[in-house]
Amino acid sequence: MSDGSKLGLGGHSFIEQLGNDPPASFEEQCALVAVCLDNGIRLIDTTYYQERVALGKVLHRLGRRDEARIMAWNFFRQEGQEDDLVPFTPYEPHHLDVMLRELQTDRLDVLVVHVHADRERLVRELELAQEWKESGAVRSVALGMVEPSYLDDLPEGHPVSAVLAPYNAFKRGAAESFERARALGFQTIALSPFIRGWKLDEIGGDKAHVSDVLLRWVAAQSLVDTVIVSMRRADWVTANLASERRGPLTDEEEAELQRWLARVG
Repeated sequence: MSDGSKLGLGGHSFIEQLGNDPPASFEEQCALVAVCLDNGIRLIDTTYYQERVALGKVLHRLGRRDEARIMAWNFFRQEGQEDDLVPFTPYEPHHLDVMLRELQTDRLDVLVVHVHADRERLVRELELAQEWKESGAVRSVALGMVEPSYLDDLPEGHPVSAVLAPYNAFKRGAAESFERARALGFQTIALSPFIRGWKLDEIGGDKAHVSDVLLRWVAAQSLVDTVIVSMRRADWVTANLASERRGPLTDEEEAELQRWLARVG
C-alpha cells in the first residue's frame, strides 16, 4: 500500500497520547508528512478524530492531499470528552461527512470498520460502507482488529479488501487472521510494530537498535503487506526506511530478540 516500502505512517504520530516522546509541533508534523510522501510512504492511518483533524490541517498546508492515501477508523469526537481517546462508535450515515470535514477532503482512500460482537449491526455497517464506496467517497474498505471468525462470517457482496490487526514480535496472534485474509485475496496491515513507545523503554538498551530489530521482524514477515508505524520526527522516517532495507534479522539478532521476549514478553 506504499510505493517501494511496506511502511505506512501511523496517526498516533500527531497526538500527545500513546507515546513516550514529546508531541510534534505543527511544523514538525508538516515536515514528517512531507518526508513520508517524498519517500513513497503514502498510506497515512488516522484512528482517533484528533488525528484526522491534525492530518487534514497538515495536508491542507502542504497542498499534497492527492499524494496521500488516507485511512480512517470509526473513533469520533464525544461531547465533553474532546481531549480523550474514546472507544469506537459503529458507523451511522452521518459519520462519513464528519470524517471528510475533519480531514478537509472529499474522499477516504481506506475506510476501516472496527469489528465488534454485534454481528447484525456489523453487517449493516458493511452495507453502509458499500454505499459510500459506490458513491465514490470511499475508495476501499478494511476490517480493523480482525479475528478469523469475522472473515468466516463476511456477508455476500461485502466490500472488504483489507484487514488490520496488531502484529509484532511480542504479539503474533494475528498470523491466523492474516493467513485467512491472504487466502481471500485481502491485503494485510500490521499495527503496533513496537507495541507502544514505552515497550522500548521496558526492553532497555539502545532504543534505536531495539526499534530496528522489532521493525525488521514484522516487515520481513511474508504475511504482512503493510506496517503502520507511528513516527513523530522526520528523521525517524529515514531511520525506519533504513531498517526496512536491512531486511530480515540475522541469527544473532533473532537470538537477542528471543532474550527480550523471555525477559519482558
